[in-house]
Amino acid sequence: MAILWLCFPWDRDPAAGAPFSASSLTPGQTAGRFDLQAHPPVRYLAESADHAIGELLAPFRGRAFRSAHLRQQGYPLALTPVTLSASLSRRIADCTDPVVLARLKLHPDDLAHHDRERTQAIARRLHDRAGLSGLRWWSALTGAWHTVVVFTDRAAAADVTFGPPRDLRPDDAELGRALEVLWILRYRR
Repeated sequence: MAILWLCFPWDRDPAAGAPFSASSLTPGQTAGRFDLQAHPPVRYLAESADHAIGELLAPFRGRAFRSAHLRQQGYPLALTPVTLSASLSRRIADCTDPVVLARLKLHPDDLAHHDRERTQAIARRLHDRAGLSGLRWWSALTGAWHTVVVFTDRAAAADVTFGPPRDLRPDDAELGRALEVLWILRYRR
C-alpha cells in the first residue's frame, strides 16, 4: 500500500468525481508530460505533500508569495492523502530504477525530455504493456520529488482511496517547504 498526495482546487459540495473534488479527473488531458490523450485519463499523484503543493504553485516561481496563490479557479487549494492498494502499487513501473528501465528498454533522457510527444509516447507504450498500471518518475521541478502516474483504466475504484481534504493555510509546514524549493519568497511583515 502506498500513501501519495494530491493538491487541488476544492469545492466542498460536489459529489465524488465531480469537478473540484479530490477524485475528479481533468477532462481532455493532452498537455501533461505522460498524458494518454485522455484515452484513458491519467491521475498524477505526488509522493510528498510538499511536491503536490509545489506542482500547483510552480507558476509563481521567483515571485513573492501571496495568500491569493492558495486559491485557483475560484476555489481554495486543498491537500489530501491518496492511498493506492498494494496490488496497484506493485503494477506501477518504477522508472527511476535502472533495472526497470533496462527491462522496459527505456532511456532516462527520453523520460525527462521536454518534448511531450516523446514522453506521451512512452506513457502509451507502458500503458499498452500488459500488467502495468502506471509509472513513477522524477518531477520536472526537482529530482527530490517523484510523481506517480496512474492509468485510470487499470485501477479499480477500490485501488485508489482519497482521504479527507484539508484547506492549505499560509503557515502550513508543507507549503513552506514547497515555497523554498520553488524559490517563492514569503513576505515578512
